[in-house]
Amino acid sequence: MNILAQTAVICLYLLSSVQVVAAQGAGVVRSSLFAIEANDRIEDAGVLTVADGPFARTEAFEVVRRADGGRVVTSVITGSKDSYRSEGRWEFDANEQATSAVGKTSYNGEPVDIGIVSAPPSATVTISVGDVRRFVSAPCDPDCLIDMAPSALPMFTMTRQYSRQAGGNQRFRWIAQGLTQDQTLLKGHADIRLVRTELFNGKEVSQYLFVETITKPDTGDVVSFAFNLWVDGEHRPLAFDTVGSTLGTRDGYEAITMEMPAIFD
Repeated sequence: MNILAQTAVICLYLLSSVQVVAAQGAGVVRSSLFAIEANDRIEDAGVLTVADGPFARTEAFEVVRRADGGRVVTSVITGSKDSYRSEGRWEFDANEQATSAVGKTSYNGEPVDIGIVSAPPSATVTISVGDVRRFVSAPCDPDCLIDMAPSALPMFTMTRQYSRQAGGNQRFRWIAQGLTQDQTLLKGHADIRLVRTELFNGKEVSQYLFVETITKPDTGDVVSFAFNLWVDGEHRPLAFDTVGSTLGTRDGYEAITMEMPAIFD
C-alpha cells in the first residue's frame, strides 16, 4: 500500500473514532493529551458532573483500548464557573495495572506539568513548574494505582481489578499528585467491596463501597473518606458519592443514585 493509500485509511479510521465518541458521549471535550494509533479503538467517552458544592466540576473523558490490550484514559476537568482547567492522562497495561500518568495544570496561576511513572516496588513523581523540576520517590509495593485529584476516573479502576471470586474487602494502594494544589500523596490505600449488582434500565449495574485512607503530608495525620461507586457491566464509570455529599454522575445517568442509593457503613 502506498503512502497516499495508507494516509487515507488512517484518516478514515480516525474519523470513525470521532463519530463513535459523538455517539457515546455528547459534549465530550477532547484533551490535548489524547492520542490514538492504528489498531487502537475508542472504548468509552462521557462526562461526569459534580453539580453542587465546593467541589462542583465537570470531567469529560475518553478511553482508548490499545492494540496490546492496555487502556489509555484522558480527561479534561473544568471547575465551576471555569475556576480552573486541568488535563490528565493515565496508562494501564492489559492487566489493568497503572504504568504511568501525566497532567497539565496550574498552581497559583503558573503552568505545571506532572509526570508519574510506576516501576514497582517504587514510583517516581515529577513536578515541573517553569524551569524548576523536582522528583519525589513513592512506594509502590507490590503495585499501586495512580491518582491525580480531583479526577474521579482512577478510582473506578479498582472495580476492574476487584476479584468477585474472592469477594469481601480488598485493598488497593495509591500514590497521587494534586492537579489543583501542589500536594503529593505517598502512602495511601483503599479498602473496597462489592455491595450489590442490580438491573438499571435493563442494564447490569454494580455498586461498590470503599474507604480511602491517607496520611496528610503536611501534618502526618491519618484520615479516611468513604465513597460509593457505580459501574455498568463493562465497568464504565456511572456515578460516585461521598459522605460529604460530593455526588458525581455521568451525564444521562442522573437517576442511578436514586434507584440504588448510596450505602455508608
